[in-house]
Amino acid sequence: MKVTMRVVLCVVGAMLVLTGCAPGTGDIAGFEKRLAALPGVDGALVEVQHPGLPTNTNVAIWLFVESVDVESVATTTRKVAGVARTDDGVRGQQVNLSVVKGKRVDSPNRQDVVGKTVPVMHLVAAALGLPEANGNMLVLSPAEIAKLADAEG
Repeated sequence: MKVTMRVVLCVVGAMLVLTGCAPGTGDIAGFEKRLAALPGVDGALVEVQHPGLPTNTNVAIWLFVESVDVESVATTTRKVAGVARTDDGVRGQQVNLSVVKGKRVDSPNRQDVVGKTVPVMHLVAAALGLPEANGNMLVLSPAEIAKLADAEG
């Protein structure tokens, strides 16, 4: 009986782990392209992450932008929210947004991108009326994404 119960628990656990990876893994390449097409954006890197547990999903976005002044990044953040809210693979997920000054082609790998992140997001959060952010990353809940998307119209 104990062995059978262990086997059942292992199978159920494996099913949960596998199904936990399903949300938010839609057409990330298409989402990247839509972000890269936004005004003032010179490319994007998008990564689906599962911090802590496979059932925890967030979407990390690094935007390559022409200008890293607070007003420009705040405007771009609203536009990103509009795209995220309508994307089937991202809708309902937490989004972690960072910016990099320059073009995507100048940073071929993720390590280059992370190292070039510009620490303006705490100022952008204040400009958008959002809770305080880490200087390098703005963490947006689904509710905050909806609020910003509504503001963008």
